[in-house]
Amino acid sequence: MLNRLHEILLGQRTDVRARSLFLWLALIGFGIHLGLWAGFSLGLYDLPDGMEPLFRSPLISLYTPFSILLVYEVYELIQVLHQSFSRSMIKQFEVTALIVVRDAIKATADADVQVANGSIDQDLLFLLMVKGLVFLGLLAVCWGFQREAQRQTRVAEDQTGIETYIQFKKFIALVLFTSFVFMALKSLIEWTCSVANGGSPELTASIFFSDFFSLLILADISILLLSYRFTNEFHSLARNTGFVLSTIILRLALESSGFTAPILFMTSGLIGYGVLLVTGWSMANLPAQRSQRE
Repeated sequence: MLNRLHEILLGQRTDVRARSLFLWLALIGFGIHLGLWAGFSLGLYDLPDGMEPLFRSPLISLYTPFSILLVYEVYELIQVLHQSFSRSMIKQFEVTALIVVRDAIKATADADVQVANGSIDQDLLFLLMVKGLVFLGLLAVCWGFQREAQRQTRVAEDQTGIETYIQFKKFIALVLFTSFVFMALKSLIEWTCSVANGGSPELTASIFFSDFFSLLILADISILLLSYRFTNEFHSLARNTGFVLSTIILRLALESSGFTAPILFMTSGLIGYGVLLVTGWSMANLPAQRSQRE
C-alpha cells in the first residue's frame, strides 16, 4: 500500500509527467508575462494599483518561469528523499541556486530600470555581483556533492539499503508531499488575496519556501533519529547531523535579506560539502584502521 501510493505520487512516471507539465507552464507563464509587459509599455492598457513592479522591465518576466520551475524542483527534492541524505542535499542546493538566480533576476531588473533613468545604485550592482558569485559557488557545491556521493557509494556500505529504513523514509516523503501541496495552495491563495488588497505582488523566498524548509528540517531530523537504529558508526551519524545543520542554515537564509542571505546560502553549501568530504575520508580509511587493530 505504502509503496503503491509512493509510486503513484512520487514515482518515475509521475515525475516525467510533472516535468513536462511544469516546463509547459513555465513557457506559457513567461509568454504571458512578457506579453503583458509589452502591452503596458505600449500604453495599450493601465495596470491596477501596485502591479507596476511586476512590469517595470522585460527582464522581470523571467521571474515567472523561474518561480514555476522552483515548485517542480521542490517536488523532485521530495521524490529523492527516500534514496539518500546526500541526494536530498544535492536537490536542496539546486533549489537554493534557483532561488538565488530568481533574486538576481529581480536585482538585474532593478538595475535595468535605474540605467534607463540615467542613474544606478552601486550597492545594487555589488549585491548583484555577490548573488552571481554565490550562484556559481552553489553550482560547484552541487557538482562536488554529486561526485563525492558517487565515490562514497563505492567505498561504503549503503545504510539506506535496509528495507525498514527505506519504508520509513517513503512514509516521510508522502507526508512531506501532502504538506507541500497544501502549503503551495495556501501560499498562492494568501498571495492573491494580498495583491487584491493592494499588497506587494513580488514573490520573496520567505513565501512558501521558508515554511517548507521548516517542515523539511523536521523530516530530516526524524530520518536522522531513525538512522541511529541501523548504524553506530560515528562518521555516518556525523554526516547526517551535519546535513541537518546545513539545512537549518538554508532556512535562516530564506528569512534574511540584503547581503546576509547569499552569505548564509554559501555558508550552508560549504558546511554540507565539508561534512561530506571529511566523513567520506573517514569511511574510506575505516577498513584500513580496523585491519591495523586486528
